[in-house]
Amino acid sequence: MNNKKGFTLIELLVVVLIIGILAAMAMPQYFKAVERSRMTEAVTLLGNIAQAQQRKYLQVNHYTENFRSLDVAPKGANGSIFYTKGDVSNGSNGNGFAVSLSATAFTDGIATAVREAGGSDTTGLQYRYTLTRYYASNDTTCEGKDENGQALCMDFCGVDALTNNKCCSNGQNENGTGSECAQPVQQD
Repeated sequence: MNNKKGFTLIELLVVVLIIGILAAMAMPQYFKAVERSRMTEAVTLLGNIAQAQQRKYLQVNHYTENFRSLDVAPKGANGSIFYTKGDVSNGSNGNGFAVSLSATAFTDGIATAVREAGGSDTTGLQYRYTLTRYYASNDTTCEGKDENGQALCMDFCGVDALTNNKCCSNGQNENGTGSECAQPVQQD
């Protein structure tokens, strides 16, 4: 009588196959959750920049295009472009956003966080999108640059479909749909 107990090779292979299938199903959701956290970090940074720019506008009657002029400049930020990860001067060796400041007039002051690979190389990123925040607005807009980026933007805005050239805003209007991605109008 054979008293050896254990699993057969077939049973072990079936278990490994099941674990592989479950992991393959879970990985896309994991990557999406990681990207959402990156997006939240960028939205917070854009909000802080917009508030600092509003304070700057009250002081000198125009916005600044240099991070050093802001009272909440990120560490290492110099000039009008800042990279959140990697080398702060060019974004190399990083996996973050290129955040830029532009415009000095009230209605065109804007901060942009771009999540794309450097230059024309877009092979390294699964999600490509741009977040935009006008200094005079409370809304952040999201524009998907590829299919995954558009899906992430739809989640960000809470809408089922993107309008206005693959763009949406996290501001909600009265019927619960994302507001248009338009430039703010100066209130008198």
